[in-house]
Amino acid sequence: MQSMEDHRLCLVCSAPIHSTHLGMDICRACASFFKRAKVIGREYPCRQGTRQCTVSKENHFVCRRCRFDKCLAVGVNYDGPLRVRAKPTYSLFRRIEMEFKSLIERRRTKELALMRALPHRVIVPHHREEIYFVNMSSSMDLHKIFISETWIFLENAFPALKQLSKEDIDVIFHEYILKLALIISYYLTQKLWGDVRTKFMKSIVTCYDTEAPLDSYFPSIGGNQGMLESSIRAYTKDLGAIFLPQFERAQLTGHEWHALIALVLTEHEMPISEKAEQIMDGIRHEIFENLQIYYQTEMGLTDYSERFGNLMSLNHTIQESQSLYKVTARFYSTFFESIMPERFIEALKL
Repeated sequence: MQSMEDHRLCLVCSAPIHSTHLGMDICRACASFFKRAKVIGREYPCRQGTRQCTVSKENHFVCRRCRFDKCLAVGVNYDGPLRVRAKPTYSLFRRIEMEFKSLIERRRTKELALMRALPHRVIVPHHREEIYFVNMSSSMDLHKIFISETWIFLENAFPALKQLSKEDIDVIFHEYILKLALIISYYLTQKLWGDVRTKFMKSIVTCYDTEAPLDSYFPSIGGNQGMLESSIRAYTKDLGAIFLPQFERAQLTGHEWHALIALVLTEHEMPISEKAEQIMDGIRHEIFENLQIYYQTEMGLTDYSERFGNLMSLNHTIQESQSLYKVTARFYSTFFESIMPERFIEALKL
């Protein structure tokens, strides 16, 4: 006859358990999750906004807010030491800054070699940089360079990711690369042109200008010109409507740009493992600590809530822009009769 021990379930997620954790009938995973949430002091948002999400192991704990609330509801408690950490430093900021500069330079070298070899290329006048109009013949090759170099950047800037499984890495990388592309585009546009309303950097050395004729980008495109032109201009307009107001309000400094690069990495729509969530929480918390030091010591701010709030709002705006970016990327890949971005990841065996 089976004992009662064989039928014990976690009070939070209903997973089978054989021992107690934190003095209660909860599984090790839920106990670890609750303890970590208490230690880092994070206020998780509800995925659905209703605070009524289903909490179960089968659902891969998609909503951390409702999982935490369920822990509280069944009486889970942790009274151990909170925030026992070494004095925060700029180590993550410095590493991201160094690796980001290296990423830009590697891409610039490869992209210039690619563009200079094209028979049909048009230079965009600029007082100090060699910049070309976006070109259909080079678009997918530029995208391949971006994917391979971004993978190197991730490995070097966030070495903790090497601990994760291929499944976790695929999810994180697939979502991150679209958001990083958007950040780099606006970062370079602001740096090179100042105004992001007429010109928009599509890669490190290629640019789109809303006032230039379409033939500047896609020579001899033929009868499909009208469809492509309307698509490009509609995408640029829609993205600007979503992104520009918050982008201009934030007025990010260099350190805040580097913080944003890390913050968007920690946001994801698809479920990842408990270990991956823990690593993402660690990166997020270190960025918050670094920002606090930066605001207080380098900017001399006693109240930095507005700057921090603008940065986090821009972070959320990037999540919204990601959906629009995905739709447009799929359209271009179909239009150019090229393989999808996901196929590049597979080819690189990530």
